[in-house]
Amino acid sequence: MNLIMASFNLIYTIPTIILILILILIIVGVYFYYRRTLPDLSKKDKIILSTLRLFVLVVIVLSTGELAIETIAKKFDEPVTALLIDNSKSVSSEQNLIREKLDKIIRQIKNSNQKIEIFVFNESPRLLHLDSLNQINFNGHSTNISKSINEILKNKNDKNYQNVILITDGIYNSGENPVYLTEKSEIPFFIFGVGDPKPKIDISIDEIITNDLIYAQNQTPVRVNIKSNGFENQFTTISFFEDNKLIEKRDFQIHGNYQELEFFYKPEKEGEKKLSFSISPFKNEYTTKNNFSTRYVKVLSNKIRTLIIAGKPSYDLSFINQAIKTNKDLQTATLIEKNDGSFYPLFGNESFIDSADVIFLVGFPSTNNSDRFIRKVYSKIERDNIPLFILINPDTDFNRLVLFKQFLPFDWRSAFGTASQILIDVPEEKSKNEILNIGSNNPVQVWNSFPPIYRVDREFLSKPESEILSYFKIGNSRINQPLIVSRNLNRHRSIAFLGFNIWRLKLLNAMNEEESIYFERFINNSIKWLTTREVEKNLKVQVSKKIFDINEKVSLIAQFYDNSNQPVEDEQINLEIFQGKDKITSTIFKPIGNGLYTAEIENLQQGDYSFQATTEFSGKKFSDNGRFSVTETETEFRDLQLREDLLKRMSAITKGSYFHISNSDEFINNLNQYLTKKPKQREVTSIIYIWNSPYTLILIILFLSIEWFLRKRWGLL
Repeated sequence: MNLIMASFNLIYTIPTIILILILILIIVGVYFYYRRTLPDLSKKDKIILSTLRLFVLVVIVLSTGELAIETIAKKFDEPVTALLIDNSKSVSSEQNLIREKLDKIIRQIKNSNQKIEIFVFNESPRLLHLDSLNQINFNGHSTNISKSINEILKNKNDKNYQNVILITDGIYNSGENPVYLTEKSEIPFFIFGVGDPKPKIDISIDEIITNDLIYAQNQTPVRVNIKSNGFENQFTTISFFEDNKLIEKRDFQIHGNYQELEFFYKPEKEGEKKLSFSISPFKNEYTTKNNFSTRYVKVLSNKIRTLIIAGKPSYDLSFINQAIKTNKDLQTATLIEKNDGSFYPLFGNESFIDSADVIFLVGFPSTNNSDRFIRKVYSKIERDNIPLFILINPDTDFNRLVLFKQFLPFDWRSAFGTASQILIDVPEEKSKNEILNIGSNNPVQVWNSFPPIYRVDREFLSKPESEILSYFKIGNSRINQPLIVSRNLNRHRSIAFLGFNIWRLKLLNAMNEEESIYFERFINNSIKWLTTREVEKNLKVQVSKKIFDINEKVSLIAQFYDNSNQPVEDEQINLEIFQGKDKITSTIFKPIGNGLYTAEIENLQQGDYSFQATTEFSGKKFSDNGRFSVTETETEFRDLQLREDLLKRMSAITKGSYFHISNSDEFINNLNQYLTKKPKQREVTSIIYIWNSPYTLILIILFLSIEWFLRKRWGLL
C-alpha cells in the first residue's frame, strides 16, 4: 500500500469574516499590551512574550469554533487474492489432495507478486496466516459458504480483493445459497471442486418435519425424509423413539433416491420431548453416522382460541377461517362490523374479543369500523398482550392503523399507487423457519412457485427488531422490502403479511391433496409461533442448538434481568450439567455485558443431558433449566455428493473458472495468467479534531506557564 498526501483543509464553525476580525483584534490587543512594559524590555523579549500570548488566545478562539484539520491522501492498494478453504468434515477424505494442490496454488500466487489472504471456513470464516496451514484439520461440523463470501464482500473496498479462489465440495448446510452473493461480488471466482459428483452408496435421514409446538392427547403427523442410493427395492427397518423409549418400529421398502415416511405421534403429557428416528444400517453403506436423527418438540396442553377481525367479508377471510378450522386443536370465531356498529349475524358478537388467545386482523381497521370498536380491540391487545397476525389489503385504513403501531413488526410511508401484482420471494435460509416450513422436501421452491398475489402500493419498512421472512418480486427482480415479517419483542409476538388475495396460494396444485394443504400449514404454523408463551423469568438460559456433535463445544447463553426488567451485570451464575441424575460437570457463566452471560462445555460423551443454572441476587434465588443431546449424527455426512452444478454456476456468474481439484494441475500452473492484478486508487480522508484534543489543552497550559515564568523572571508588573 502506497500513501501520497494530496491536500489538507482547515474546518471551523465560525464564519470566516468574523474569525478574521477576531484574529485582527487579538493581534492588535497583544501588540498594545506589550508595547510598553515596566520595566522596559528589549524588543526581542517583547516579541517572545507577545508570541506566547498570541498563540494561546488564537488557539482558544479557534477551539471555540471547533477547529479541525482534514487531510486527504491518495491510497494505492495492492491487489489481493482471497483463498477460501472448506475446513468441514465432508471434505476430510480428500484432505491429502487438498493440501497438495494448496501448496501449488499458494506458490503460484506468490510468484505473481500478488498478496494473498487465506481463510478457512466451516460455520464461519477464520483468517489464517501462511505459517499456520497445519491448523487446517478438516473437522468442521457444518458448512456456511455464503458467510465466507460475505466476509470478502464486506471488506472488498478496503482490502482490494481482486480474485477469489474457493476450494470446497459445495455442500452447504448452513446459511443462504452462495449463488446469491456471488451475483453481487463483481470478483472472479476460481473454484476447485472436491469430492465425487456421483452419489455414494448410502442411506440417511435427511430431515424430521413436524411442528415445534404440539398438543397433548392429540395425534400429530411426523414426516421423515430419507435419502438413499444403491438400495433400490431393498427392505430395512426404521425405529421411532420418544425420549429414548421405542414408540414404533416399521419395515419399509426403499423406492427412489428420496422418499418420505409419515408417522403419527400422540404425546401423553405436556413438556419438552425428544423425538428420534434410526434406520437399520446396510453392510456396504458409505457411513452409518447419518442413519440417526433427533428433533425436540414442545408439548402444550390447552386448545387455542383464535379470533379473526375483518374490515369486511373477503376471500382471504374465508380461506383463513377454513384453514384454522382444519386444526382440531384450535377454536375460531370471526367478527365483522357493519357501518351501523352491529355485526354480521353469521359470525358472532363482541364478547369473542374477551376470550381470544390470538387475533387475526384482515383489512382491519377500515373506514367502516367505529372508533369505539377499534378502541376495544386495541385495549384487549394492550391489556392481555395478545399476539397478532395482520394482513394488509386495500380496506386497511392506515390513519387508524397508527393506533396499533407499537404492536406491529413493520412501519410504512406514503402510498404511491393502488395495488400491484407480485410474486413471493422467500430466501433459502428462511424457508426452514418454523412459520414458513410447510412440510415440503423443498419449501423454498414451493413458496417461490406460488401464484401471483397482490400488494398495496406503499413502502413498508421492517422494524429493526423484526425478522424479514419473505421479500417479493416484480417480474424477475427482487424488491428489498418485506412481504412476510415477524417480531418477538418484550414478550409480544406479531406476524404481518403485507399482501392480499393470499387465498390464491391454495391454487398451486388444488388437485393434489398433499400440496393443497400448504396454505393451511402456513396459517397453523403462524398461530403456533404466535401463541408460544415465553415464561417470564428473570434468568433465562438457552443452548445455541438442541443437538450437538460429539466433538463440538456445547454453547449456552444466559440473560439476567431484575424485577424492573433492567439487565443485571457481573453476577455469578453457576451452571451444572447432568446426565440422568448424575452430575457430569459444572462451570460459571462469563459476563459479556448488558445482562448477557456465556458458557461452554467440552468433551461430553454421546447421550442426553440436562442443565441447571442458578444465581442469587438481592437475597433471592433464581434458576432456569433445559435439555440438549450429544450425538455422533454428522450434519456433514447427510449430503455426500459434490455439488458441481452449484460451483459451476458460481464461477460462470463471476466470469471465473471451475475445475475438479484432481484435474487442475494445468490450470494451477497457468494461474498467473488468469488472476486480475490491478492496483486500486482511493482517497483516504482523516480529520484531526484540534478543539477537543487533550494536547491542545496541554499546549495552552504550557505556553501560559512559560509566559508567567518569563514575566516573573524579568520582573514585569
